[in-house]
Amino acid sequence: MEHIAKQETAFVGIETGKLLLKTVLLSGGQVLCKVVENDLAGYRWLRSWLQRNDVPVMGLRVCMRLDAPFSEAPAQSLAAMGMLVCDAQGAPLLQFVHKCGLDEEAGYRAVVLAHYCEAARPAPWTPPSPAYLELRLWLRRLQAIQQVRKQEVALLDEHLRNGQQALHQLLCQQITCLDAQIQAHEALIMEHVRRHPGMPKPPELAGSRRNIARYAFGHGVSSGR
Repeated sequence: MEHIAKQETAFVGIETGKLLLKTVLLSGGQVLCKVVENDLAGYRWLRSWLQRNDVPVMGLRVCMRLDAPFSEAPAQSLAAMGMLVCDAQGAPLLQFVHKCGLDEEAGYRAVVLAHYCEAARPAPWTPPSPAYLELRLWLRRLQAIQQVRKQEVALLDEHLRNGQQALHQLLCQQITCLDAQIQAHEALIMEHVRRHPGMPKPPELAGSRRNIARYAFGHGVSSGR
């Protein structure tokens, strides 16, 4: 943890968007701005830009709003590059924004996040475990299959009303296959959760009454109920 103990002279704030990352760098009394694409090539270009400005990326404190959309991928990638990604949100950020005479929405802007990063030195964010990331991918795949099933059921009723028996029968068979896939996915997800106890409940299960949320996270994975 040597990079944490060293004197920090550069700070970064990043505003995330679906396609772009707006970046502000505070270094040597200068305020520098850079916009890159929100993809792997963009993250690498951002790293190169920082290095060209004589800013070592290892241990560089970077503030982001991890509650903002499209922030997950850049946070994980920048942390993997050695940067100290900090989740800037909650009461400390709100107090800083109000102290600056700004409204709450300003807390999402890159320049505000950069100055907050310099002033508050928030604690580094801990990236999620590979098991947790795999769980979220499984859940997203399950949600995609469930969405297809929902669409097929809507068409099923339409074909039945229109007397299209052949199409109705075909969709019934497809829905049966989708039901089997859903059950298989849920079983695999439950087994994954049991193999990795103690994982937090993923946002994909927020407000869900699905068996996975109810039994695996609600009642505890060790009980098996």
